[in-house]
Amino acid sequence: MSAAKNVLDEHENRVAAITAMAVEAKAFALDESADESNLTDDPNAEKVVYAKAFQAWADGRIEGTAEDIFETVQEVLET
Repeated sequence: MSAAKNVLDEHENRVAAITAMAVEAKAFALDESADESNLTDDPNAEKVVYAKAFQAWADGRIEGTAEDIFETVQEVLET
């Protein structure tokens, strides 16, 4: 497998894991009928997402650097 493919897969895994954390922390409001999600603009929920993401990274459950984790959380919360 190429290095580029590994980097892309690692990023996609981070996005999926952090998105799940955001849903769990209620940083997103899911609209299942429209099959979409909207940010709740809850600063406390966003803090929880950052904390959970960095804890998962520290525990080795998410790959990447600290900067990768920070940027991915920002990406997910801006979606």
